[in-house]
This record gives sequence, C-alpha cells and structure tokens, in this order.
Amino acid sequence: MSEHHQQQHQQQREEDLVPAWLAALVLVLLLAVVGVGGYIVRGLLTPSAAPSAIEREIVQSEAVVARAPDDTAARLSLGYAYQRAGRLSDAIEQYDAVLRVEPFEPAALYNKGLILLEQGKDREAEETLWDVLERDPEHVLAAKVLGEYYAKRGAYRSLVYAVRPVVEQNESSADLQFLMGLAYENLGRADWAEARYRLALKYYPDMPEAREALDRLGVIE
Repeated sequence: MSEHHQQQHQQQREEDLVPAWLAALVLVLLLAVVGVGGYIVRGLLTPSAAPSAIEREIVQSEAVVARAPDDTAARLSLGYAYQRAGRLSDAIEQYDAVLRVEPFEPAALYNKGLILLEQGKDREAEETLWDVLERDPEHVLAAKVLGEYYAKRGAYRSLVYAVRPVVEQNESSADLQFLMGLAYENLGRADWAEARYRLALKYYPDMPEAREALDRLGVIE
C-alpha cells in the first residue's frame, strides 16, 4: 500500500474514532436514560402497595351493606371498620342508620358515644353513653367511659351515680372498683375509698393506680 493510501486509511480510522471525552459523556447520558427508564418501568410494573386488612374489611362490608341495606348487623360491622380506620363521620352515619331501626342498640350507641367524645362533643357523648346504660345497666365499658369522663371533670357524685349500679353487678371489674374508690376519696370517704381500692387489687393485683391510691391514703396494703 502506498504511503498516500496509508495516510488516507489512517485519517479515515481517526475520523471513525469517537473522542474519549465524548464517549464518556454518551455513556453517562445512556446510563441516565436507562436509569430513568428503569425507574419508570418499575413504576409501571410494580403493583401499588397492597390494601391493608382494614381497607379490605371496609370494601367487603360496603359490598354487604350495598346488597342488604336493611341489615343492621352489616351496618354495625361497616361502622366499626370505618371507626377503626379513622373515618369517624362515615362511622356515625352507619350507626345512625342502625339507630333509626333500633333506637337503643347498645353497640351502635356505645361506639357513637366514643366517637362523639373524640370529636369533643362532650354533652352529646354523655347523653349517648347514658342511653347505653339505660338499655343495658350492666354495660361495663359504657360505665367505665362515663366514670372516666366525670373523674376528669371532678364530677364525683355523677361518677358514683353512673358506675355504682354497674359495678354491683360486675364486682370483678377492677377498673370500675378503682373509679368508685377515686370518687369516694374525693368525696371525703376515705374508708369507702380504701375498700374499693382493695377490691380493685383483689381482681388486678398489679394495678398501679390502686396501689398508689392506697399509698396516698396512708394505709397498708
């Protein structure tokens, strides 16, 4: 091959070569595109987060209510699912639907009372929880919530009025015994308070509040 041809061939090879800096730039851009593309593909192919158990329960309960809107048990279940999911207004809507059919249904009243308390609607909550006790005089949970409500407000006579009939039928409820003790202590009946605190410890030996109360009264456990 002549020298002239060799020079032409060498020049052609040099023109075919990509400068190193340009090759590096292309590689970076290519990786960036692949990275973005990979991200997009993953976004398209990867399913969204699976629904939680409570979300699945809501969907199932909604389907049941849609099929049988007069089924109060189904509405109670849906209301409770909404309540646990924090959808309080939706929960009350379901409880009210139940109460239109069964005005004194204890579960609907009790759960509605809890929501009203959470929403700061204290007076409505109080009335609703009293409706529970009028319907079910042994409803321990309603008595406990009302008792705690009155204790926070220093309404100890109201506490006794709400809790005593229930605790007389449920002596083993340490929570109610403690609330009774707290009421008597603040009403100046330390002897009655001590008796109630001891009953609370009888059924819940490790109840710290009852132990602290006895210490406060200066009596020996």
